[in-house]
Amino acid sequence: MHLSLISMMALLLTFAAQSAATHDSAGTTGFNFLKIGMGARPTAMGGAFTAVPADTEAAFWNPAGLHGISQRTGVLALNSYLVDTQAGAASIALPAANRTWGLTIQYVTYGDMQRRDASGLDQGTFGAADMAAYLTVAQPVWQDRLIAGVNLKAVHSSIDNYSSDAYMVDLGLLLHGPVDGMVLGAALLNLGGVRSGYAGNHKESLPVSVRLGLSHRPAHMPVPVILLADLIIPNDADAYLAFGAEVSLPGGFHIRPGYSAQQTGSGGDQAVGITGGIGFTASAYGLDYAYASYPDLGDVHRVSISGSF
Repeated sequence: MHLSLISMMALLLTFAAQSAATHDSAGTTGFNFLKIGMGARPTAMGGAFTAVPADTEAAFWNPAGLHGISQRTGVLALNSYLVDTQAGAASIALPAANRTWGLTIQYVTYGDMQRRDASGLDQGTFGAADMAAYLTVAQPVWQDRLIAGVNLKAVHSSIDNYSSDAYMVDLGLLLHGPVDGMVLGAALLNLGGVRSGYAGNHKESLPVSVRLGLSHRPAHMPVPVILLADLIIPNDADAYLAFGAEVSLPGGFHIRPGYSAQQTGSGGDQAVGITGGIGFTASAYGLDYAYASYPDLGDVHRVSISGSF
């Protein structure tokens, strides 16, 4: 078991080094909807969510983070994304003995697009959509200090009458650090292969990424606080940092500021920047909201509704 964990960490570090040297391949991967941050709580905090345990929405960021949930929990996440794009997901987490299972459906729709012929004449409209299904399992592998998680993913994308599908795996680790309240996280996302491409034998590359994260709950604070930091290393863009915090106030209210240095905009040279959100929990239910503004593209609003059953 320890040898396999060492092998996984070596794979993470090797990929990170290679990705840092290949950032000039921007725009060369397919299935890029998998990069869309899902869940209001994580995205409010800049997407710095690799080292957060016991959250149903952790499956999008680090599958090991699903472990620690004590009750069956469901989450519905909705995004009012860019232009006419709508995105969302439905997830459930099922704790069983010393293991936690999860099921997730994620979708993106892009609205109606204008079809034109070679002369530029209007030929009506067509649609495009993406969908992914996740099966997640997370469990301790060394006492309760080291947690491992895996996502198995089936992904399908369509544009008009064309489609492509792929099968992927995500690998994740959480390690409770030497300081009380500290957690270290690592994840390798979207490993796999394309079964069928849009055009003939051409198959798109997958948007593989490494995530390394740290979370810390400082002791002796007047209210509970979580501090978060992530390093994200995609295979088709520059590495970037994300930071976030969550302050839990009396009455079940939460304030969540964040910052993401992910480059976007028409020139790819402007950071997403400041993000933020709020949350409210009452008994077994929660409602979360997140806001971010993408340069040249517009505002993004996210809402998540969660409950235990």
